[in-house]
Amino acid sequence: MLRRRNRNTMLKRIAFILFVLLLLWLIGRSLPALFRADAPDGAAAAAEEFYKYEQSGDFGSSWELFHPLMKERFPKSAYVQNRAHIFMQHFGVQTFKLQMESPEREFDVQIIQGVKPFPEAYKIKVTQTYSGTFGEFDLVQMCYLVQDGKEWTLLWYYPDERNTDTENKS
Repeated sequence: MLRRRNRNTMLKRIAFILFVLLLLWLIGRSLPALFRADAPDGAAAAAEEFYKYEQSGDFGSSWELFHPLMKERFPKSAYVQNRAHIFMQHFGVQTFKLQMESPEREFDVQIIQGVKPFPEAYKIKVTQTYSGTFGEFDLVQMCYLVQDGKEWTLLWYYPDERNTDTENKS
C-alpha cells in the first residue's frame, strides 16, 4: 500500500513537471510573435494607398490619408500646390518608383517633437526613386502609421522641430 502511494505521488510529480515544461515551451514559441507583430492589414494598406496616390499625382487624395496633426501642418490646398510644384515643375518628375520596407511595431513613439507620444505606431521606411530633369535620385523618408479612431493614418517623422519648414503653416 505504501508503494502504491509513492508511485501515485511520483506520477503526479512527473505529470506536473511535464505540464510545466509544456507551458514553458508554448510561452517560448509565442513570445517572439508578440514583439514581431506584423502590422495590421489596414496599416500597410493605408501606406500603400497614400503613396499610390502620390505616384499618380493625386495629392488631394493622399492628403486625406494624413493624420490630423499632418493636416494641421499642411493645409490641403498648400500641400497639393507645393507637392505638384516641387516634384512636377521643379524636378520635372511625372511619377516615381516606390519601395517600402516592412512595417515595424513601436511603442510610446515621439513622432513630432512637442506632441504627446503615440502609445503604438508602425514605422515604415519609404524610398521613392524619381527620374526627372536632374537625373535619378532617391528620397528616403521615415513614415509612421497610427490609428485615428478606426482609420489608419500616416505621419511623417519630425525628430527636431527647429529643422522644419514653417512656411507651410499658412
